[in-house]
Amino acid sequence: MILTLAFGSVQSPQIPKARQNYFAIIQNSQERRAKVEREWRRMLDAYNAPQSKPDLHPITSAPRSLSEAAGKIEMIAKRPEQDLELRAAVKQFIDRWRDLLLADPDSVSLISVSDAGETRRLIFKQSNYPFPVAGSFGEMIFVVSTDGRLLQLEDRFIPLVEAPTRPEFQREAARKKVMGRSFAYRDTAGREQREQIANEDEITVKQLVILPLEKGDQIEVRLAWEIVAGRALSWTVYIDAITGEELSVTQNFQT
Repeated sequence: MILTLAFGSVQSPQIPKARQNYFAIIQNSQERRAKVEREWRRMLDAYNAPQSKPDLHPITSAPRSLSEAAGKIEMIAKRPEQDLELRAAVKQFIDRWRDLLLADPDSVSLISVSDAGETRRLIFKQSNYPFPVAGSFGEMIFVVSTDGRLLQLEDRFIPLVEAPTRPEFQREAARKKVMGRSFAYRDTAGREQREQIANEDEITVKQLVILPLEKGDQIEVRLAWEIVAGRALSWTVYIDAITGEELSVTQNFQT
């Protein structure tokens, strides 16, 4: 007796559209780096500052510091009478050197100014993504002397890439992911302790964010839920809003 077995076609599981080609990756670009280096030389020439090698972030090629150019770039010829003039000068600097800073001046927001005697520290936030850029990226920091000299510059902006605008892993699912989670920390004596999140009122799902994650020689650009877990002792947890995986945890207190 001969048995004939009929096999139907095996279909692969459906992958939600939002997960296809998720996530965008930023890699080191020689073209971008050459452009930034060219703009760096042009900037130093424009302010009659001595030529020096730029200190650039290895992946984005954005300026990591001023290095030897610190204090040699005078953004204002005449000492400003008010801090508003300093702020305006920094904004003009961003506009003029947008190709150096990887910044769109229309999508740069000043979020804080701190006074430290003869210097001012200005922090700008990147806002050209559909959600706030979180983590260690998305900020640009200027330290300027009150006479208009640029003393420090750190640019943590990332290039604009495509990112999801809707979560696949929903808010309540992200909350449940953190419920019962245990966090380790060290007390003032250096002993390891653990804190468990036992109640829902200890969990605050704050917002959706764009979370760039540096992995080796590339940056993954993820859509994530930003969640604060705990009260007196708290942690910020980032849950991928597409896949549901835990991406990052930051301790919000010092011991």
